[in-house]
Amino acid sequence: MKSVYKQATIVMAVLVALNAQAAAPVSDLSGDSGSAVALSGNNGAIVPTGSLEDRVALLERTLNARLRLQAELQQQVDSLQGEVSELRGQLEQQTYQMEQSQERQRQLYQELDKVANSQPAAAPATPAASTTAPAAAANYSTNQDENQAYDAAVNMVLKEKNYDKAIPAFEGFIKQFPNSSYVPNAHYWLGQLMFNKGDRAGASAQFSTVANKYSKSPKRADALLKLGMLAQLDGKKAEAKAFYEQVIKGYPNTSPAQLAKQSLSKL
Repeated sequence: MKSVYKQATIVMAVLVALNAQAAAPVSDLSGDSGSAVALSGNNGAIVPTGSLEDRVALLERTLNARLRLQAELQQQVDSLQGEVSELRGQLEQQTYQMEQSQERQRQLYQELDKVANSQPAAAPATPAASTTAPAAAANYSTNQDENQAYDAAVNMVLKEKNYDKAIPAFEGFIKQFPNSSYVPNAHYWLGQLMFNKGDRAGASAQFSTVANKYSKSPKRADALLKLGMLAQLDGKKAEAKAFYEQVIKGYPNTSPAQLAKQSLSKL
């Protein structure tokens, strides 16, 4: 982008110089006969000499040459301006798409937090060998691309409210797309869903994966916070304190840090 602006600036400078040169004063045309062209004055302007007809012809040729050059330079400037406008449009579009994606992720996280908080996990429950899991997994299509598969799993939570069906969907997504940038989010979703079902061990495993394997994930602070909550529920106060302090120290001035401070004060 900077190189485009630099080229446009150079071209405009050339146009200004040519316009200044074209506006330079021309000496009196009534000079003596002699050579066809001479230099006159300190400004280096070209002064035609000879017959009036020759001088007019020379001036016309000079003017036409300058006009052609200016037209070519103007075309280049117009082309560069078009490229700059196109790049600016692409940048604005990408910025908008990024903002939309961030807003969508924020809404998804808020919705899933509501799901987790709607049914407090009072006591640890042994994950049941549900007979509905194979049927739910059968609804996960391996023919979907990465975005479609992730969106399908998320929609099972947000639209269908089918949380049991969402678990194998997220597990299938992680298995099919292990290198996807959505994998940390998928693990976090699983942790929330398992925590909501009372499967503390499963939830802890998922949150630990986010915290330990994906240090740059935007959900790492939330995962550490949830690990502290799980430890607190299990009566492991020292372990819970360590998780809360890790959130406060590593992610100050964030919502998870504020929640960690509140939980830490209640230990």
